[in-house]
Parts: sequence; structure tokens; C-alpha cells
Amino acid sequence: MSYRTDDIELVKRAQLGEKDSLDRLAEAARVRLHEYVLRLTLSEDLTQDIVQETILEMLRIFSKLKRAESFWGWLHGIAFNKVRGHYGKRWRRKTRSFSETGYEPGAAPGDGTLAEVVTEEIKEIVMQSVSQLAPRHRAVLTMRCYDHLSYRQIANLIGCSEMGARATFYRAKKSLARRLSDHGLEKGSLLLALIAFGKMTATSKASAAQVAVTGATLEVGSLATLLATATGRAGLIVMAATGALAVGSTALDSQSVPIAFATRPDATITLPATPWRISPQRQQECWYYFPDGPGRPLMLRFLQTDAAGTNPVCHILQNQYANYHFDRRADTVRIKNHRAWKPDLAVARLPTDDAELSDFIAQTEGRATDMELTGRHRRSDLLVICTSDREGGSKIWRIDRHVNVLEEEYFQVSWPERTPVADDRDTMHKRGWTYFRVSGRIGDHSVSGTGRLPFVYAAAREHGAWIKMRLGREATLVDTPTGACTYDDRGYVAARLAGGSFFKGLARPWVGLHCIDTIRRDAAEQRLPFETEYDNEAARARVTVHTGEVRLVYRIDMENDLIETITFFTDTAVEPTRLGELRLAYLQDLPEVTDPLYATPPEIRSGSAPRQGGGMLWLARLATGQLHD
Repeated sequence: MSYRTDDIELVKRAQLGEKDSLDRLAEAARVRLHEYVLRLTLSEDLTQDIVQETILEMLRIFSKLKRAESFWGWLHGIAFNKVRGHYGKRWRRKTRSFSETGYEPGAAPGDGTLAEVVTEEIKEIVMQSVSQLAPRHRAVLTMRCYDHLSYRQIANLIGCSEMGARATFYRAKKSLARRLSDHGLEKGSLLLALIAFGKMTATSKASAAQVAVTGATLEVGSLATLLATATGRAGLIVMAATGALAVGSTALDSQSVPIAFATRPDATITLPATPWRISPQRQQECWYYFPDGPGRPLMLRFLQTDAAGTNPVCHILQNQYANYHFDRRADTVRIKNHRAWKPDLAVARLPTDDAELSDFIAQTEGRATDMELTGRHRRSDLLVICTSDREGGSKIWRIDRHVNVLEEEYFQVSWPERTPVADDRDTMHKRGWTYFRVSGRIGDHSVSGTGRLPFVYAAAREHGAWIKMRLGREATLVDTPTGACTYDDRGYVAARLAGGSFFKGLARPWVGLHCIDTIRRDAAEQRLPFETEYDNEAARARVTVHTGEVRLVYRIDMENDLIETITFFTDTAVEPTRLGELRLAYLQDLPEVTDPLYATPPEIRSGSAPRQGGGMLWLARLATGQLHD
């Protein structure tokens, strides 16, 4: 971005309190921002609104500007964030057709040479093609080609690494070139189209005359090209070479190890289908991303090379919005209700697991641990990439980065644009969250309650998990993100616990693992033995957890990623006694907003600092009447 000396002087005088200078600066900013924002939005009305909001924000926080030389970059950053905020979830997707933008191309202001080459038809094709780009791609093209920002400056604005900015720009120009080609323009017309678009959206003849896009501007470097076109092992090696990665260790298991099933010896076991069921002979990668740090929500991306062993194909993508599974037979991406599970129903391991947890799972399943561990990490934005190497060893990359991976394209849908997408989700999973009911009986006490459950990371903040459950007239338990409590029969606080304590042992799909894994990992945290079974006829999994005094038996709907029932038995080897059962029902359609059971999430009364919960053992105490202990 160019800086004129008089601009810098004007900013400095305004910083000293000269009102006239501040007014002149605001007017100059209005003219310059209009051009910048129009190229991002292609909507005159929206541009005027965002420019006005940006100027008001500039005047409000002008005293916070530290260096006069940074003014234009600082101002563009404010405008950029307002544009991004307007688009929200549409930020990375195609937006509107050209006819819906409300912007007419008209004649380019000045430059007769260009006018001789660019006809009205070509102008319309250029505008149509640019309007079809994802807003994010249109933004990086604008920053690079017309504001002449470096890739480092772009990275700072959009919140990613410099390599990520280069890769995003590469994808943006490829996407524009493809759209131009679809409209009949030659493959080499990209440079001409970018110059034409810049001049058509300029606010004056002088500004149009300054539009210049060179071949050097479009270069991203061979490393970024490789990263943008191949997200496989080669791309990771490139990133490591440029310092984006730190070398570490872990390996992804792709062997199927049978588990014990409680069935007749002659029964045929048909395990439920999962996208993990793919060839163990091909190179595989698994990306684990923890936006809030280890032990918190997880996003996952699983890739495997094609039959030729060269091109990596993304088979599973579980990001902040949905669970995408690639159906290679139908060449279709399917959006599923459920998170992925291992093909042999083995417990999912994470590279951030502690050694004791990993060893206990290995001992319980009767198999060696399949993953080396990263060691202790407590930072947010942790990305761990694991590769399996079938050629005599394993190579692993571990990344500990302080950039927002969600803002890069690693965890966005990355299949070819024309790949068919089939949305197989039910109503509540499409919504991203739902309410649920709890009912049942334990001993002589009836159990009833309601709760809310987010299914994806993007819904967890606005529609956070909570539960309120009553055990007869004896006790009430409440759990919210901010804290948990048990209340006695008189309504007094019997115990204060950390938020999430009563979701231990229950379905927690927003964690990023299938609920069959969250249950077993909750058990492993308490060092409680467990067994896994699969019922062919009912197409349901069953997990039995032994607490020593109580046996917890879970019935799990694998396709919908939900617990249906939890049955309680005495934990004895001979003739266990049934103690009770909890039934969970999930609402496909939302209740009326005035329904008192759901209208207002429960609140935790203020008081002393909460103690840590006892994990899923609260369920055993519930079954034995010791909830307050």
C-alpha cells in the first residue's frame, strides 16, 4: 500500500488535535475506502454503509493509532473486519450472481487503450466472474492486486500465516480464471480481467490510471503453489521447510484389530459403515486441530492417497460447521449426522492424550497403543498432523502455531468445486443444536429433566450445552458452561462443581468425537474398565462401563451419534440386579419459545469456588442414592 508524505503529515496534524486536519483526513478516507470496499462487496448500498461505519469507528478510536505511517493499513483493517462481519458464514462461499449485486460495470474511467480491448461483453463477464467468487477470495485479490499489500500484510489482516495467505491468493486467482473460462474467455485472460476490474471499480480517472497488475504481483512462489494444490505429505514437508511447522512425533494407525463381542460363537459380525474403512496400504494423514487447546473441542481432517499413491484425497472433514464424509464410490461428499468412528470400533486416540490414559485404553482393549504423544500442550490453536508411513517407519509433523486455522482453508471444504454434495442430516443436526428430554426411574425415584445440546463447534457459543435434571423430590442437578450444582430437597446448594461435570458420561458431540468414544474416554479418565459390543439386528452399539459398585450400560445410535438409554445394574459377576434406567429423547423440531422447560437456560447461583467433578462416576452415585456425597 502506497503512502504519500502529505497523507502522513495530515495524520500527524490530526493526532495533535487539529480538527480541520481530522475532517480532511476523514474525507480522504471516505473516497479511498469507497473504492476498496466496493471491490470487496460489489454492492453500492452496502459499500456506503460500511464506509460510513468505518469512518465513525475511525473517529471513535483515532487516539489509539500509534504511528501515522500505519494509518491506511489500520483503516483498511477496520473496513475489512466490517466486511467480513457482514458476510459471516458466507465469508468463504460463493455469494450472489452479478445481477443481484446491484452494481453496474459501466465504462472504465479513463485509459483509452484498455477501452479498445475490453468490450462491454467482456466487462460484464469480468464482473459476473468476480461476483461469483467467495468474498474471502475477492478480498485477497483486492489486497494484493490493487492495494499492493505484501503477503505478510495480507496474513495479518485475514488472520493466518504468510504461507496461508499465499495459498489463499493462489486459490483465488485459480477460481477466477476458471470462472472466466466458463464464460468463454481464454486461459490467459486473467491478467487483463484483473486490470479491467480494477479500472471499472476505480472512483476517479486518476485512480483508474494507477491500476497496474503485473505478472510479478500474481506470483505466490512454488512452495505456496504446492501447498495450495496438494494438501498431502509433500505440502507438509514444504511447510516444515519454511518454518511453519515444528517437528514432533506420532503415527496414525490403519490396522483393524478385532474387539471382543458378546454374541454367539457362530454369529457373523457386520460392523457399521464408516469413512475410516479404507485401504491401509496407502499413505494416510490425519490432522487434529484444537482451537481452544487440548482437552477441548476437536476438529479433524483425514486424507489418503488415491489408487496411484500420489494425489491425497480428503475422506473425512469434521470442522466447525458439519461432518463431511467423502463417498468415493459415488464420488459424492455426504454431510452426516455423526462423527467418524474407527472401523473396528476401537477407541479413538488423540496425539494430545496423556501417557496414563493411553496406556489404560491399550490395556483395556488388549492391544498396543497406536499413537505416539505430543507431550503436554496447553496453548490454544494447536494443530497436530500425523502421517502413517508403510515404508519401514513413521514420520510425523507436530505443529504448535499461533494463528487461527479456522481462518485458513485447511479446515474448510476442500473437494473440487463441482463435486456433488448430499446433505443426509436430519432437521436437528442441520440446525446444529437441539433440546433433549431425560426421563426414567432409578430405584423408587422418577427422573425427569431437559437440556440443550450443540452438535457442532459453531453452535456451541450461542447455544451452549446445559442440563437440568430432577431425581424425584430428593435432589436436582444443574450443569451449564459456567458451573454446575446439586440442590437438596429444600432447594439448598449441596455441592458446587465445575461446568461440564454432569455432561461427563453423556453425549457431547461438540467435543469432536463420536459419542461412543466420548463415553469410553470418560471411563478411561476414571480408570474404569469397559467393553464394547455391536448389535447387528438393532444396528446399535452397546458400551458397558464397570465402576465396581454399579454397571453402566449405554445403548448408542451410531448413525445419529446419540445415547438412547443408560441402564444401571449392580456390578456383580453373577445375576446383576437392575437398578434403573435413563432414557434420552432429542427434539427434531423446536418447542414454542414460551415453553418454560426450554425458554430460559438454568442459572448457577453465585457462591464459593466450585470443586472439580468426579467424572462420570456421578452416574454411579446417582444410581446408589449418593449424589450429594
